[in-house]
Amino acid sequence: MTALPPASTGWVAIAAGALDIAGFDTFGADAEILVLPAEPGEPFCLTGSGARLWRRLLTRGPVTPFGEEEREMLDAMTALGIASRDPTHAARLTRVDRPRLSSPLHELAYALTARTAAARGIPCVFIKGPALHHQGLREREHSGDVDVWCPPSRWDDLADALSAWGWSREPDPWRGTSIHHTATMIPGEWGCEIDIHRRVPGLTLADADAFDAVVRGSETVVYAGVEVRIPRVEVHAVLAAVHTVRPEIGAGPRSAAASTTAAALLAAAEGSGEWACELGAVPVLEQELAGLLPEETIALHRHGIPHDWAWRAEPDRIRAYWKALLGESLPTRVRVLWRFVWPPEDMVLTSARHAGDMGVSPVAARWRRFVRGVRNLRAAAR
Repeated sequence: MTALPPASTGWVAIAAGALDIAGFDTFGADAEILVLPAEPGEPFCLTGSGARLWRRLLTRGPVTPFGEEEREMLDAMTALGIASRDPTHAARLTRVDRPRLSSPLHELAYALTARTAAARGIPCVFIKGPALHHQGLREREHSGDVDVWCPPSRWDDLADALSAWGWSREPDPWRGTSIHHTATMIPGEWGCEIDIHRRVPGLTLADADAFDAVVRGSETVVYAGVEVRIPRVEVHAVLAAVHTVRPEIGAGPRSAAASTTAAALLAAAEGSGEWACELGAVPVLEQELAGLLPEETIALHRHGIPHDWAWRAEPDRIRAYWKALLGESLPTRVRVLWRFVWPPEDMVLTSARHAGDMGVSPVAARWRRFVRGVRNLRAAAR
């Protein structure tokens, strides 16, 4: 029989993430701590005596109240999901740091995603974003979303877990196929988009093998009090280079500027060439790796079929989508094609929003989308 932990005689600080924002320009002058509750909710600021008490929970917990007023505050904090009498609580925090990112709310979104995944035993690695800036691989610091990569067998689980916090999965006509590499989560009252990756286009490894390789080449940083796993700089350089040269439908051949940028990324991180081999990225980065790797090494690793590459290089969406569908079974092709011709309500309203048709009814949105599709089909035929 497993012994239960001893009952706590005081309170400790818990949160999904927290930041010291005292003096931060975008918050009120009296705001001291930005905290995201351990249970689904929105972030809020602690000020004055509340902030001072919570800091004591962080550094001196378990804390017993000095009087009735503090007891009432601790009860209120418990109800808000930022204090607990369980010293072993999975969301316990013992420190609060200044923001590492220029946007504290963005940093909280990273912390939340990492903690949510960990609570369900879902390993994940955060790619792209501010980590590239901190590693010296790009000048731009901020990103508009969070990119998280998890095992392909668990990406639906992670999407479901984030929905409890107010994110909703963007309708996707490719859902149920092997084609789309991300699930986009749309925020509710707060936060930013979260893109859940099951693979990175351009690698030749099987999705699960590629993820395992990146985990082996990763390290941890702390965002909003939570450990977040990111690729090491030499691994991240390869992923960033692959993303830089990724073909876009209708964009034509790889530009010289994209190739130059990708080559500079690889050259900036010692060991990137070896990791390009490890990740199966040589076929798409062969010309950018020239000079970093011996010709015989490149020749040895240039084989394999990069995922999501050939169909993205097609000159229009009609040809691209058809080529992508050829790898699916006949029933799946029929089901997906019908979604494109006459999509369900949530999907067609999302499509209308992307096309700039705001405020239209589902029926009108379907017909307008159908007309756009016919025009695109005619253009492709010409």
